[in-house]
Amino acid sequence: MENILVGNGINIQYNNIDYTAEKIILRMLNSLDDENYPCDYIIDDPMKLKYYMGELFLAAREALDGSFDKYTISSIEKKGLEDFKDRYSRKKKNLRIADIGFEDYYLIHDLLCHKVHIKNPEKFRIKEALKNAYLHSIYNNNKLNMLYKKYDDGLGRFLRSFDNIFTTNYDSNLESVTGMNIYHIHGQFDKLSEVYNPDSFRNHLNDNPLEGIKNEPEYQYLHSTALSTYCGDYKEYKIRQARKTNEFIEKMVDGYKTSVSMKSQIDSYVNQDNQILRNLYQAIKLKIKDPNLFFQEDYCEKEFRGMKGNLTVFGLSPHNDRHLFDMIDKANLDYCTFYYYDESECDLIRSCLSQLGNQKKLAFKSVKKFWETL
Repeated sequence: MENILVGNGINIQYNNIDYTAEKIILRMLNSLDDENYPCDYIIDDPMKLKYYMGELFLAAREALDGSFDKYTISSIEKKGLEDFKDRYSRKKKNLRIADIGFEDYYLIHDLLCHKVHIKNPEKFRIKEALKNAYLHSIYNNNKLNMLYKKYDDGLGRFLRSFDNIFTTNYDSNLESVTGMNIYHIHGQFDKLSEVYNPDSFRNHLNDNPLEGIKNEPEYQYLHSTALSTYCGDYKEYKIRQARKTNEFIEKMVDGYKTSVSMKSQIDSYVNQDNQILRNLYQAIKLKIKDPNLFFQEDYCEKEFRGMKGNLTVFGLSPHNDRHLFDMIDKANLDYCTFYYYDESECDLIRSCLSQLGNQKKLAFKSVKKFWETL
């Protein structure tokens, strides 16, 4: 099998202005002044978000000096902060708000909340507003999904030569140019997340989270499966969560059917004060009644981990999504070819894919030469 993993490099190749990290942040900030801003989906007062972005930028500069080291409360945050300082410290003198990757701002948000004692649910609501403002900017009034019209015919032929296409992008350009089913590892704008899908297993439960929430088709991309967070470990957790939940519910259903003591315990959940236990009881009962009910598995983790044959990695920065390179290194591959933008990326890829490298299954090609010969 021939597999390819595609990142944002293709979109930037065909529009190197509107879809760079810098432009996305600047557009996000400018859009907060738009009188037609989707306040009902993001934040009631967009100016509060603009001011908060300024606070995050100032906090980010302080973090580079070590001022936030004492506010990390997990190994993941410590690792994330060290990586953040490693990437930005040398740029601090001339650092601008749009120079910092948006997902890095999630880390600074968490650390700032620790410092000033903002806790959930407020911490979560602020982060969701940040995320949706970011997704709104990426989507760019659906202009993002029109980029395929600029793609060269040669790129379409190249992509169609693969059996499986995986992508970290949220847009539908690859579907449009190939006519193939595309595996979106980090979700997609044109698919509602389980919370906002009225037909989902989650919304079969009594405490329907969708009740009273606006969910118009025009803003589906803000309620989509698009996944955005600063840490690969968090992304991997989210990617695996639905599969693990489905496996757990299956085991509980089996236990309910075969064990008298487990049936009695599960039945007792119906009268518990804990909403999670009441939901678990109802989910088990619904699953028994309809075995075809499953929580949405939106992130193609099983397909990506299970790929065989050869893999081409194209348009993906080695500085992003380290969890994917960990999956690649552990996959049952015959060969992996990485298209690099700058030759300096190759050393980092060798360290990320050390097992494939040791097995002589790793090769490098220049993406610049690819575009020149297309």
